[in-house]
Amino acid sequence: MNKQEQDLKVPSHLQDKFEEEIRVEIIRQQTEDELRSQSIYQEFFNQFNPHSVESFIKNYARRKALYLTRGQEYINLQEQKELKYKMLAEEALWSIQQKKLFNLQCQWRAEQIKLKGIEHTTQFLTLGTNIQHCPFIAPVSNAELELFISFLKSGQANQVFGYDNWQDYDVFIAEADDCYLPGIDGPLESRIPSWYKFFDDHMGTGYLLTLPDSRGEKEQRYRAEARKQQLKDIKNSDSKKSTDSRPFLSIFDTNIVESFVKQFEDKRTLKYCKAVEEFQSQMDDNIELDDALETLRLASTKVNIRANVDWKEAIIDAARQYELSQVADALYAVHQEYNFRLENGINFSQSVMDKKREEYTYTLSDLAKNQILLGRKLLGEDENMNF
Repeated sequence: MNKQEQDLKVPSHLQDKFEEEIRVEIIRQQTEDELRSQSIYQEFFNQFNPHSVESFIKNYARRKALYLTRGQEYINLQEQKELKYKMLAEEALWSIQQKKLFNLQCQWRAEQIKLKGIEHTTQFLTLGTNIQHCPFIAPVSNAELELFISFLKSGQANQVFGYDNWQDYDVFIAEADDCYLPGIDGPLESRIPSWYKFFDDHMGTGYLLTLPDSRGEKEQRYRAEARKQQLKDIKNSDSKKSTDSRPFLSIFDTNIVESFVKQFEDKRTLKYCKAVEEFQSQMDDNIELDDALETLRLASTKVNIRANVDWKEAIIDAARQYELSQVADALYAVHQEYNFRLENGINFSQSVMDKKREEYTYTLSDLAKNQILLGRKLLGEDENMNF
């Protein structure tokens, strides 16, 4: 093998990951085909509202692929601390890109910039669910990485993991306009991510939330007009839609999912299913303290515990700060892998949840566009998005 071939060779750990992604897609497609075509499943599906079955099939196929490719990983997660923090670091890295996209959203709403293919504000929700492939933002720079690591170690970090409302402009602007001070004005926590505030403080971009929402106000005028007409149509309609009294089949009902797996899959898949679902339920507040104690017990260094009138909160905070420090340390390797993918044109994968969110936001986006077009028509304007 010559030097050029050695330089182009993909590291073995990345090659394994790519092969896993291919396996995931094969399992997903096979499972979907089986669920739709094999009569053994039809009796089960007939118990539920048919409008929910197709969504369940698609999402269960993804879940099964996750069970079979990552199930053992979840089972061994407690013994694989480095993997845990690497996975969290991979998620955290995209927070940097979410803030950059949000800044663009503020500028776009103020009509300071144009973005190819972006016609209305709701599309930013979809861009946020697939931030890995957003075409409008530059790659994460070393300076941005260092700023984010400083944020993780600052003691100010919250809403870093599992946060799904990064582009929720309406909520953020409402909080900013009311000058709400969490912890002083009331018990509610701030909805604006602490990373956004940290970035604004260090980069001088806080003014973006004070820009006029020119585009959003225009859209709301058209959508309000459309909603009036849609409400009239509903009231004037004599037709009555038939209703199906059977319950909806939800991929998020773990009891149904486990029952389905137990009925139709083998014992190994059931074992992995329980491991994955149990791990994902760890976000429950009831076990937050136990998780914190376990994190501190397994910590590789001494951990400072800050004074707090509630010892439980002190333990949870100490564990959180330790985890953030471990994620910060893991980010360097994650950023190197990120750059390797960019340089070699290797795709980034979306999480199952982000794919589900993207599907949902596409529906919202279509609804918003149709309402805008209807509103323009009702006001006697051209039925297009040029306004």
